[in-house]
Amino acid sequence: MDIGLDDIINVNLLKKKYEDYANSLTFGSNIKAIVKDFISFIKQIRLSTFSSKLLEILDEQEIVAKRILLVYNIRYLLLIFYKSIIQRMINKLINLIRSFLSLI
Repeated sequence: MDIGLDDIINVNLLKKKYEDYANSLTFGSNIKAIVKDFISFIKQIRLSTFSSKLLEILDEQEIVAKRILLVYNIRYLLLIFYKSIIQRMINKLINLIRSFLSLI
């Protein structure tokens, strides 16, 4: 297996890009955009890769990134249910307090 200068440069560029993604996810504010960009980056790498081991790693990274997007997209739905459940419980507690006060 011959390793050329282009391969070393490509690996260094790949390493730098992954470090940028890690830093962006750690300190970034727009996680959704970063994860979407990361998924498209993985898809580009997949087009030029033939290593089954690397493809497995890319598949796992893509699955986790897509899960992050899913949770990120449904967080508002989760928040609505959370608020609804809490509101119902508060209303029930208020009714119980009022019924107790009416007994006194």
